[in-house]
Amino acid sequence: MKIKNIYLKILISLIFFIQTASATMDYYLTYYIPVGNPQSEILDKDGVKLHKAISYTFYSEPDSAVGMITQEYIVNTPHKKRARMNNFNINLAHIKGLKVEIKNYGSKECSVVMDSSQIVSDYSTKELEKILSYVKKATKLNMKEHQINCVFKEVKASIDVSLAVPKSLKLENTTFHKFSDYSSGIPDVPFLFDVFYPLGYSSDGKIAYAIEYDTDPRDMVHIVTFIQDLVTDKVLWSHEFAREGNISNVDFKSFWKEDGQKILEKLSYYKMQYSNKLNFYEEKLYYKHDALFLSFKSTKSYQKDWELNFLNSSTIYLRSKKHGQKVLDKKHYDGEHILKREPIGYIPLGERGSRRVAVIVSTVHRGWEGPPHNISYEIIGANLAVGFK
Repeated sequence: MKIKNIYLKILISLIFFIQTASATMDYYLTYYIPVGNPQSEILDKDGVKLHKAISYTFYSEPDSAVGMITQEYIVNTPHKKRARMNNFNINLAHIKGLKVEIKNYGSKECSVVMDSSQIVSDYSTKELEKILSYVKKATKLNMKEHQINCVFKEVKASIDVSLAVPKSLKLENTTFHKFSDYSSGIPDVPFLFDVFYPLGYSSDGKIAYAIEYDTDPRDMVHIVTFIQDLVTDKVLWSHEFAREGNISNVDFKSFWKEDGQKILEKLSYYKMQYSNKLNFYEEKLYYKHDALFLSFKSTKSYQKDWELNFLNSSTIYLRSKKHGQKVLDKKHYDGEHILKREPIGYIPLGERGSRRVAVIVSTVHRGWEGPPHNISYEIIGANLAVGFK
């Protein structure tokens, strides 16, 4: 009986040894990640800090702490007022394309490589540089804490502001308010709408922008980039990006990663300055002590088959307090199911107060099967100094 007990103890010890050696036992893994301070901006002195995270895993070797740094780290809160923080990722190192991995672990050639050459991010250049510096600090701490005696290597592309992913203009609040009479009444989907991205401008009156079209109900991503002369309103160059089917990983960021360099080269060709920080204004315009504002006039006719009034014509005006008014654009329609068209605001070329601006005009088209209707955007050039009567 005693001999059996001895063999049983040996067997248990052997099983424990095998589990430990192969690391298949349950394990709590600690590692450092960079997190943002919710009370500060990333570029503030206290905007980023290192947080010691803990994860429960069924498989772990010491080197696992290296790769864990780029994984999502989800937080939750029982606080009702902060319910929006549930399932919220706080790990700033969770950036698409960022890799931190160990190579040749256990050999003399062992290295830990932090590769940021393929990242896709909408952070500004300075924000990204700060975040990556903290990823580097966290990685070295993880190596030290888990006694990973490998060489640290860094692979990175030159981070240039021109390669930052453009940011869209948030036009929805303005358009939804102006066209509220045509809202579907569905809280989450009052309209279907395109998304507008300003890309850059030139001192002689050209603007570059991209429009991501709403393609519902098709399973498709459709983005068109334009370079437009605001003096003549002629499109000088355009580029189309379209993907159909299996588009779960296709979005504006992946489009920019694929075609951004080509677009930037075209901006350079047309002597344009790239900028992802062009601003949108919907209030009055001011130029040399003159107040100007946008207005419009439309004619409609009732179509019995649809039981709706559709546009026959649309005219966009710029009115000056000192000099009168001028027509910026006029269109006529025949059989097109357009419910309303009006200017919603403008984008100055460069600093606010510049003489030439890009006017954003929004149009509501009847939905294919009725509400929700579709909102689209177009650009019209305007000179604030001349042409008034």
